[in-house]
Amino acid sequence: MTVGGTILVTLLGIGAELMRRQMKAIGEVADNAQEARDQVSNTHSTNLRDDLDAVASRIDRVLALQEMHSTEIAGLRADIAHERRERLAVAERLDDHVAATAA
Repeated sequence: MTVGGTILVTLLGIGAELMRRQMKAIGEVADNAQEARDQVSNTHSTNLRDDLDAVASRIDRVLALQEMHSTEIAGLRADIAHERRERLAVAERLDDHVAATAA
């Protein structure tokens, strides 16, 4: 075998090894691409964006109702405080009346 033949065989061996490595890398990329596709593909009958918009809308309604309930509770607290002040005032007048009639 000549030196040229030896170099040619060596270059072919190196080329075959490089192609084998490249095919292995391409296979890994294909596997990763398939895994990524499996993670992001939509298997639902509805669009994810529409689903998220519906959830956001429901959350907005819950927050609005919560704000309304907070306002109603604040009003009830004010009513109770007013009733308590009135009850204490009546109790004080009654105590004064009882003390005045007992004397």
